[in-house]
Amino acid sequence: MPDHAANARLLLTGAPDSYVAERTRLVKQARADGDRERANFYQGLKRPNLSLWAVLLAGEDVDAVQGIVAQTIELAKIQTAGAASDALSAATKSRRKTLETLVDRAVKALARSVSGAESRRPEIRAIIDQLSRHPDVAATWIDGTLRDLPDDAFGFAAFTGVTETTAKTPASRRSAKPAKPARPLKPPADDTTAQPAIDLAAERAARAKRAQLARQARHDVAVAARQLAAAERRVAAAQATVREAQDALRLAEDERATAQQHHQEANAQLDATRDE
Repeated sequence: MPDHAANARLLLTGAPDSYVAERTRLVKQARADGDRERANFYQGLKRPNLSLWAVLLAGEDVDAVQGIVAQTIELAKIQTAGAASDALSAATKSRRKTLETLVDRAVKALARSVSGAESRRPEIRAIIDQLSRHPDVAATWIDGTLRDLPDDAFGFAAFTGVTETTAKTPASRRSAKPAKPARPLKPPADDTTAQPAIDLAAERAARAKRAQLARQARHDVAVAARQLAAAERRVAAAQATVREAQDALRLAEDERATAQQHHQEANAQLDATRDE
């Protein structure tokens, strides 16, 4: 069995219309290898729509994904702290530049196999903007397993209006009065405490890290299990070879004993003819 982990990005290497056929091939290959876990992994990955497909392709750039997430967290911190409008404007522009770089990458990647990719630019931009507000899904964006978009209520959605409005305020008005503190990030519905955005961002980043470590651990376990299974098969094959050799040895010994008996009988007959 080949010692390689399940790789969701293998399903994104071809054209979108070949997704199902490629997934079927990978599932069959995994089953033929006796790797049920890998087969179930591929079977459970539904085909993403074209806009999400493009975003996943852009996610191959790990640095860009981590960059847009980090810039979004930083922007949330600046807004929460009520920093000066210049700092807020600079953070907003930096984030927007990274965002548009990812959007361009996604559109170009989709255009290689699909016509009309440019028309999907607004939706692609919206998806990347949404994902950047959820550090907990960054790992699945990078590894290509992301299929369902997160709920904006649990991200940095509360900062959207403040970011865009502040960025467009003329310099003269910004100097006339201090910037208003941004609203704190709304916590999840089941959270009974109003945590600051920075705490929630750190918590989500920690969850994302734990999820990444768990996926790596599952990957290591799966690889070790496949290696063990391959070694056990080699041991079984060697044992079968030994048994066959032992059977052949016993048969050869029996044939030798029979030949020796015949040889002795023939010699006895020869000696009898000489006596006569």
